[in-house]
Amino acid sequence: MRLKGIKRFHYARDVEEALSLLSAYQGRGALLAGGVDLARSARGDLEGLIDITGIGLSYVREDGGALRIGATTTLTELLESKGARDYLAGFLREVLRQVAVTPLRNQATIGGAVVSAHPWADIPTALVALGAEVRWVGEREERAPVEELYHQRFRAIFRDAVLTEIRLPAWEGAFAFEKLVRSAYDIALLNCACGLGIEDGKIAWARVAVGATPHRGRRLTWLEEGLVGEAPREELWSWVRGEVEAKVEVGTDRRASADWRRKVAGALIARTLARAAERQS
Repeated sequence: MRLKGIKRFHYARDVEEALSLLSAYQGRGALLAGGVDLARSARGDLEGLIDITGIGLSYVREDGGALRIGATTTLTELLESKGARDYLAGFLREVLRQVAVTPLRNQATIGGAVVSAHPWADIPTALVALGAEVRWVGEREERAPVEELYHQRFRAIFRDAVLTEIRLPAWEGAFAFEKLVRSAYDIALLNCACGLGIEDGKIAWARVAVGATPHRGRRLTWLEEGLVGEAPREELWSWVRGEVEAKVEVGTDRRASADWRRKVAGALIARTLARAAERQS
C-alpha cells in the first residue's frame, strides 16, 4: 500500500452515506471495494477511505437473457455465478478466466475494472464489444453505454459518484475473446472481443472491439459494416486480415511496437471472428 496520508476509514451503510462522505472530503476521499488499484495508487492527497462492500452492490442477476451485475461483485463471484455460465454460452467466463490470477480475481471487482479501465485491460474491451451499460449515482442517477463513457473524463466522474451496476444486453448470436500475452498471467499485448449474428447463412450484425493497441478497447465500426451481409468463410477471414492490417490504428509502447501490433491484429481478429461464427454452426 503506497497510500500514506490516510487519517480515517469508514464503512458506508448505503449509497447515500457513501456519497455524503465523498462530498465531505471534497476530493480527498476515495471509495474502497476490491482496492486493487487503490493499493498501488500514487495519490498523496487522500485522507479518508470509504468501504462500500456492505451497501448491497454484490450480485449477479439474470434478466431475460440480459445480465445485471452489481459494481462490488468480485471477478471470482461473477466467474462462478450461474449468470456468467448462462450468458452467451459462457462468454463472460471465457474472458474472466484470462484476467490476472485467482488471488487477484478474488479481490478485484467488476466496478473497479470499469472505473480503472487500463488501456491493456481485457474487461473494458469485452464490455465495449457487448454494448454494456453502466449506472451510477452522483448528484442524480445516471446511465451510459460503456463505449460512450470512455469518451468522457470518466475517472473524474467517479471521484464524486458511486458506480452501482453494469448491465449486459441480450444478444441473438455468439461472442468470442482472444488476447496475446507473453505468459498466461501477463497483461495483454493486444486483445479483442468479437460477436456475430448469423441469419440464413449471412452475417446480420457484427461487433468487433480491440484493445491494448496500446489504447483502451474500442470498436472497429468500419470492419463491422464490411462484414454485414457476407457469408462466414475462410475467404472472408482472409479479407479481414488484410483490411485490419491496412487500417487498424495502433501505437508503440514499451511492451510492443506499432509494426508488430499491426501485423498480428488482423490474424487475431480474424481468428476470433471465426470462433464466434463456429459457435453458431
